[in-house]
Amino acid sequence: MDYKKVIDKCKMCLTRKNKKFKLNEIYDKDYDNHVDPHDELCSDVVKKNTVYKRTKMSNFGLKLSNFYKAMPMWKILLITIVTAIFFGIISVFFVKNVGIYNFGFAAFGQAAARLITSSMPESIAPTVRNLIDQAIFWIAYIILSIPIFIFGYKKIGRVFTNLTVIFLVVSSMVSFLIGMIPGANQAYIIGNFDNEIIKKALPKYQVQLSSIIPLLWSDAGNVIALMIYSICYGYMLAWVFAIIAVIGGTAGVTGVIGEWYANTKQKSFGSISGNMNIIIIFITVALGSYLPGSLLLENAERNFDQIANSNLSQIQIEAIKDVISKKWSAELYFSPNFVATILTNIVYILVLNKLFPKFKLVRVEIFSTHYELVQTKLANDKRIVTGLTMFKAKGGFKGEHIDVITSITLFRQVPRLIKRVRAVDPDAFIAVSDVTSIDGYVYLPTEKF
Repeated sequence: MDYKKVIDKCKMCLTRKNKKFKLNEIYDKDYDNHVDPHDELCSDVVKKNTVYKRTKMSNFGLKLSNFYKAMPMWKILLITIVTAIFFGIISVFFVKNVGIYNFGFAAFGQAAARLITSSMPESIAPTVRNLIDQAIFWIAYIILSIPIFIFGYKKIGRVFTNLTVIFLVVSSMVSFLIGMIPGANQAYIIGNFDNEIIKKALPKYQVQLSSIIPLLWSDAGNVIALMIYSICYGYMLAWVFAIIAVIGGTAGVTGVIGEWYANTKQKSFGSISGNMNIIIIFITVALGSYLPGSLLLENAERNFDQIANSNLSQIQIEAIKDVISKKWSAELYFSPNFVATILTNIVYILVLNKLFPKFKLVRVEIFSTHYELVQTKLANDKRIVTGLTMFKAKGGFKGEHIDVITSITLFRQVPRLIKRVRAVDPDAFIAVSDVTSIDGYVYLPTEKF
């Protein structure tokens, strides 16, 4: 930094009414007594060994703040459909293909698809088998969830439920159509989850089902790849849920119940949704991985004599025996697939609570010389209710009186509040701090504000 230029600039700024002041006394009391309150402050202030620059800061961190604004219905529908298409794509390559479970009631459909597909007789053609698998995996649970949608209409609202249904139908159809593309079900970004060793032991008509069998912990490379999938999917899933939640819907059937419960108890949607998912995971892993995986390994065991007499090496035969021995074992249940699904859920909860702090309260302090205009602007806002408290304060530099306005409000309403303040006082100082606990009444929106 060119200190000489800064010092020259400050000397010009400090020369007031033919009086000169030392640079290191710029904010001393003697100087403040001579400052005309209408004069502008120096943008650069020289102190011993350093220069202080008057800097505008704005680090309020509400994610997705643009989605909180009032939008026409066509735009809301467009965002819903685009997000649903993205979700439908990642669900194929980060969920079905790698053996992770989706959340909510969708997990039951996925578990049922894996169980039914692995139990089909040899007479079922591969194309028909895949059609049934995709239909149950992606679509059946939506039909079975119609009572939940009716509940959503009655308890939450028509717009919320309509957006949820549109999102689920579009995303499921995208996943279904991708699943019908030849080779799409065995496409992996990294790793290989086909259980190549056990493929050699399975009956020919069940070879394509080898990915239903959970990974073993000894398959270190693919286990690492699976954990990477789970972290990435949990992160992306949180963004998807947050976007849909902000614009007024939810991205899952259990989200309807979770939204109703969150509104009733004023609790974090992310935590409620995550806790529900953990319970569902324990059930669906048993039905969709442990049970069909063990049944497939039993079929492989029946073919073992034929395999033993084939051209397989002794090492390969021993490896197949080791995999078969895991049937009905605890290791097959608490597999990397199980842990990866739990990890996905943890990442999802942590990220979603940051992205969508539905009922997080903060304290907003506004230091302004135009408190009456600020008060009127906030009190007359057409969309939010803001309780205000005002008191007098005194500046520490000039000794001038300044008015401070405080409010306890929802974190997600702060961008709108700041915008209203800036409309009447661009120079107001605004501080936002967390409220860790509260005992009293606040106004909470029952719908998207």
